[in-house]
Amino acid sequence: MRIAYFTDTYEPQINGVVTSIKMSAENLRKKGHTVYIFCPSGSRRDKYTYPVFSKTFKNYPEYRVGFPSLEIVKRIKKIKPDVIHVHTPASIGTAGLMIAKLLNIPTVITYHTLLRDYMNYITSDRLSDKFIDIFTAWFFNISSVVIVPSSPIKKILRKAGVKSSIAVLPTSLNSNIVNKRFKKKNRKLTILHVGRLCKEKRIDVVLNAFKYVLEKADAELIITSSGPDENRLKSLADDLDISRNVRFTGYISNEKLRRLYSTSDIFVSASDTETQGLVVLEAMANGCPVIVKDALGFKDIVKNGRNGILFRDVQEISQKILMLQKNKKTRDRLVREGLKTANIFTPENYNKKIEKLYLETLKMSRTPITDKLFYSLFLLSNISIYWFIKNTNISINSRSINLYLQFIRRFLLFKKILR
Repeated sequence: MRIAYFTDTYEPQINGVVTSIKMSAENLRKKGHTVYIFCPSGSRRDKYTYPVFSKTFKNYPEYRVGFPSLEIVKRIKKIKPDVIHVHTPASIGTAGLMIAKLLNIPTVITYHTLLRDYMNYITSDRLSDKFIDIFTAWFFNISSVVIVPSSPIKKILRKAGVKSSIAVLPTSLNSNIVNKRFKKKNRKLTILHVGRLCKEKRIDVVLNAFKYVLEKADAELIITSSGPDENRLKSLADDLDISRNVRFTGYISNEKLRRLYSTSDIFVSASDTETQGLVVLEAMANGCPVIVKDALGFKDIVKNGRNGILFRDVQEISQKILMLQKNKKTRDRLVREGLKTANIFTPENYNKKIEKLYLETLKMSRTPITDKLFYSLFLLSNISIYWFIKNTNISINSRSINLYLQFIRRFLLFKKILR
């Protein structure tokens, strides 16, 4: 099959969505499928990667806002994909969805990110929570199939009003992160956190728990990656008087990450916004016992007391860390069962399920004429706005995003009138 991915986040950005997209594309290509990727500029252009002009988003400089043009339509007509797979609901993802409906191309959408929890980076609009539910229902109901990485996310989408078929399909484990070496014994208890440094990851909770751990044990906390919350977290470590025992590594290579997973004693995460939590699987695959928040996607992977430990508050984290340090039998069991869990999330299993979903979408019905009218007006209006912003000095910030959200609200109201 020929498959076109549309995403608003891709290399050189580093995050879970990018990792998932890259692995999915690589897995499918190994099976003989052709995967094209439409993404923001900054990525290297090649035969299968089509970077779209983009501008930096001032509120979150790591991210770029793409500005699709009619060239994408021409490109899609030339490629003639069997399926369009949309990975994000922002400008590039929305353009891909509209093009798919206009050209009667079967569509799959993956819900990677809890939109409500990340809206504070995008806009200061106080009505955004209500709007995001309306937008979510509209956007994901357009597709005949929606993919979610865990069962709790399926419930969230149903509650938001999504009626499309929803398939739970976790991303497969990245074999490049698995280290075959045996674990060595550390001089001090080594605790690892992997993930972008942003408020949603709740790394401040981990730092506070670590302060309690230091009262009972000689320990080190390693925090990888970078992000908008980095300076605040470093200041917090100073305020807690634990900075001598906390190491911020910044972004690191896969080789260094493998080494950290395989040599650390315990992996921790306090995030309560994970739709799946690939880092937990990576830790398990490298024989590192995990202690994570009892929330969302983590609960699909971690079975408390069997292959990992779930916690609810700061005090419980520190207690569980100290318990694992002393209890070798429990630690060995978590490692053993964690390896079994990681072995389930293979590229082979993922490929079988995604191929089946793609084949199911090929049977989808054609887009009604009235809907095509709406999609064409929406796409052309967006492209006109993108062209204007591209050719002016307008900066992409909360204010401009607020104005754009108002525009989308008006269009969704128009959609109701059409019906």
